[in-house]
Amino acid sequence: MSESIIILVMAEEKWEEADFLRSQIESRGHIARILDMGLLEKARGACDITREEVILASGRSLEEVALISDRGKRMPVMVDGARQKVRELFSNSELCGIISVGGTTGTRMGTGIMKSLPFGVPKLAVSSTAALPGLASRYIGTADITLMHSVVEIAGLNNMMKNVLARAAGAICGMVEGSDSVPISLDTGGKKPLIAMTHFGPCEECAVSVREQLEEKGCQVIGFSAAGIGDRAMEEIIEAQNIFSAVVDLAPGGVGEELLGFTRAAGPTRLEGACKKSIPQVIATCGINFGSPLKRKYKQEYVSRKKYDYDAARTFLRLSHEELIMVADTIAGKLNRARGPVKVLIPLGGWSSVDKRGTYFYDGEADRVFVTQLKKQLKRDIEVREVDADLETPEFAGAVVGALMEIL
Repeated sequence: MSESIIILVMAEEKWEEADFLRSQIESRGHIARILDMGLLEKARGACDITREEVILASGRSLEEVALISDRGKRMPVMVDGARQKVRELFSNSELCGIISVGGTTGTRMGTGIMKSLPFGVPKLAVSSTAALPGLASRYIGTADITLMHSVVEIAGLNNMMKNVLARAAGAICGMVEGSDSVPISLDTGGKKPLIAMTHFGPCEECAVSVREQLEEKGCQVIGFSAAGIGDRAMEEIIEAQNIFSAVVDLAPGGVGEELLGFTRAAGPTRLEGACKKSIPQVIATCGINFGSPLKRKYKQEYVSRKKYDYDAARTFLRLSHEELIMVADTIAGKLNRARGPVKVLIPLGGWSSVDKRGTYFYDGEADRVFVTQLKKQLKRDIEVREVDADLETPEFAGAVVGALMEIL
């Protein structure tokens, strides 16, 4: 069967809208197939991938699921089954893009299903609740999902709804055509190694310099924002897709932010993907010595600490000696489980653009607390290399590149 754009819909509620969307996609020269992820009521029209097929793909029997009368309890069954179906279609080259249409429940289910597909597969969620506070981040998570706010309720084929769906059809078709021009596969055949690298505002100058130097050496650098979501996504891609030859982790501060419940918390598996996959790593220390506490969880003890107002949304707060020791222990514990080579580089002149030696935010004594504890806890075969420069200098960027070339 030819590659299709899969339409995810609760067909008991929004089949007419999905059928119109299918006609719009097919009018643009693509094949579209409707997958029913409905819960309780019967589908309002024919679906290419039926609810029964989805249930069986989940590993449950139709009779067993028929006894589940609670929508909330049926949802995970349908999501699991649909994930199996779309992964199977993708593996068999029968899926080239995916789109969902729905409100809160339909979008939660649809985006949950989309997240099972690899980076690069076109994914579009058309939702009437895209703009509700807190929902967009849940819908998208760490996946490359595009979210389209329908504004009007997805209820009936009035002219405004047809306009929304026609634009959505154009969008997903354009995404598929764009993906065809630059293939989904990021495999370079070993000719141009892919390097994953974390970016963060206070080390951006260093990141740019490292990228340029690595590109000169024939590498391709894929950047991830270390703000809690991008670095979490990096870990997932490292584990799932086997495309990276090495990791340059300039800003692993999300480890400490996770421990302390701060805004850049990057999940419990941060700094573990490359360790599990035996991928060489060079680790720097940007963002490890400060954090970004949530305003609503601000403690009285924070008032007396050194602070740096980075922008209107973020204030960085120096970590205490006790917190630095805790972060050092956690990072060491993760790196000690690495199956591949690891080097840690410490910039003695300051760990970011905001805490260079000689500035108010610099605290060499606190930084030394972290380094001492890290060295104490790390295995002997993990080198901790101290560089007499601040992180944002060409000298430090050169040291990072040099360390990476030694272990590649």
